[in-house]
Amino acid sequence: MQPPPIAFSIHISASPEAVYEVYADVPGWPRWDPDTRAAGLDGSLQAGARGWLRPRKGLKVAMHVAEATPGRSFTVECPVLGSRMRFGHELVPAAGGVQVTHSASFHGWLAGWLDRTVGRDVRAGLPATLVSLKAHVEQGGAGR
Repeated sequence: MQPPPIAFSIHISASPEAVYEVYADVPGWPRWDPDTRAAGLDGSLQAGARGWLRPRKGLKVAMHVAEATPGRSFTVECPVLGSRMRFGHELVPAAGGVQVTHSASFHGWLAGWLDRTVGRDVRAGLPATLVSLKAHVEQGGAGR
């Protein structure tokens, strides 16, 4: 049985394209994501791209872009001990800006354990990450 996804949303006073531009700068993720120490991607943010992520806590993990629709969404997956973590990023136009939702889900034989361990940190960190992303984008953070 898979645990339910973890998801949080925030309104950002910017266009979906402006937020996506910040996402597309993968090495720049640590500027707005307090849970990311470093990240890299071989190529651009598109489906099939491969890269890596080094969280503030834990070891460097491989990352695969499972889905990417510029200006709308992207999803990355990270393998962990024969299971996988899936991180979604969705942009929905809203009055005066965009509704941004970040989600995380755990899949595979260790999904329950990952939800109870890593999931605890994700639940605590996602709201802060969204607040930081909002501040970064609204202060003109694309390309900074």
